[in-house]
Amino acid sequence: MPDIDKRVEELSPKKREILERLLPRAGAQPAPAPVSAAAAAPPSEGYLALDASSPSEPNALKASYKRFYDGVSAQLAGNVFGQYSFFLNYGYVSDGQEEFAAVALPERYINKNSVKLVMEVVGDVPIDGRRVLDVGCGRGGTVHVLTTFYKPATVTGLDLSTNAIAFCRQTHKGPHITFHEGDAENLPFADGSFDVVTNLESSHSYPHIHHFYSQVHRVLAPGGYFLYTDALSTQQFTSSRAYLEHIGFTLERDRDITRNVLLSCDEVATSRLHAFDSRNDQNLMQNFLATPGSQVYQELRSGNWSYRIYKLRKSA
Repeated sequence: MPDIDKRVEELSPKKREILERLLPRAGAQPAPAPVSAAAAAPPSEGYLALDASSPSEPNALKASYKRFYDGVSAQLAGNVFGQYSFFLNYGYVSDGQEEFAAVALPERYINKNSVKLVMEVVGDVPIDGRRVLDVGCGRGGTVHVLTTFYKPATVTGLDLSTNAIAFCRQTHKGPHITFHEGDAENLPFADGSFDVVTNLESSHSYPHIHHFYSQVHRVLAPGGYFLYTDALSTQQFTSSRAYLEHIGFTLERDRDITRNVLLSCDEVATSRLHAFDSRNDQNLMQNFLATPGSQVYQELRSGNWSYRIYKLRKSA
């Protein structure tokens, strides 16, 4: 049985329902009708929507995610603040627990919660003078933080979304910044090309997540760091940690930041909903942004899922 089928089979009925709502429909046209609209509504180009079916074949799954995130980027580009919409992550709000970011942000800072999440993922790992790869770069939020607050030798962003990469190339320019459209499970880089790999809130969409982990290990130089965060089920984190250690990573820090992320969602998720077309499937968008009361938010709040930061190091 293909890996994706096995993973879907192992989910509880409730989690399968959430997965079906979160994934764009395989084979759908780029312009499906919003499923929350009346049944008689005709298909309308550019709306983010899906039906109750979801793909199980990995290539179809990736294609559906690509369509969805192309649509996300297109809608943000059409917003009055689109040129400043770099971040898609849920964000992080301090709650008094120990933190590791080497840079302190001012009290007022644009997209502060999302920037803070990136800084906590980077933590105390030295970035200056290093070659950094951000996998799942989206609209370049992490790249923006890395080049604003640190001095890496090079920064490379990779994403599956054509629209996101086009935005990044137009917006985040610099002599040592490059962007590639590509697959996280088949990184188009030579062995040992990077000293640091970052991946924020993206891996849950990869059909073969272990392939991604192996690719990260391959492109990292000996002694390099994999700085990783996402929201996954407790079972998935257990499996992921075991595999990461099996292929040669040492887990130097494991932080559960679920509470910090939920505090951020409480602050900003609902307002972010207004950046998108109101004719989208609102249930989909609430889950995508983890607005309070959404199924994703409740899964995190209940403890069925957690949001963790891993600081991993490849053996020297």
